[in-house]
Amino acid sequence: MTTLTGDAGVTSDVETLKRLLEPINAAEMFARRAHSGQTDKGGAPYTGHLGRVAARARAHAERLGLGDEIACACAQAGWLHDTLEDTDTRVLDLVHNGFDRRAYEAVIRVTRGEGPPYLEWVQAIADSGDLVAIIVKLADNEDNLDPSRMLSGGDSRRQRYEASAAILRAALDRIGEGKDA
Repeated sequence: MTTLTGDAGVTSDVETLKRLLEPINAAEMFARRAHSGQTDKGGAPYTGHLGRVAARARAHAERLGLGDEIACACAQAGWLHDTLEDTDTRVLDLVHNGFDRRAYEAVIRVTRGEGPPYLEWVQAIADSGDLVAIIVKLADNEDNLDPSRMLSGGDSRRQRYEASAAILRAALDRIGEGKDA
């Protein structure tokens, strides 16, 4: 058994963990402030959705073996993914708060504005090769598909999210195949 004081490797691991968790905690705090008072369609605090997306995104990155830095960026982007779309947050707010560049670039990419139809937009995310954006959008779709969440739009919305998730999973599979080659 190792101890924090007796093994420099373990101490180093703890320091690394602290370094990685700090920006995730900062993203959570930022998102909680930005989305304060917002609720989802079922009346639950909107930040519940954000936390689930962050946790799912981080788990996907870890399961794919993408490393701690990417997993951390995925968690940050998961917390922040709706800030540009649903609050008065601006891109510069994310930049000036010191979030990982990969995280805020993913947030920009997954922010839906005017443009192509939904599935074309999702395909553009998939085609971008931006792992963090792909993972966060997949985690968002998965949370939106959870039967415990009350979604308006019924079957058509469910079908759209299922098609979107399939596009994003296929993109991750292609990227994974490229890593193995």
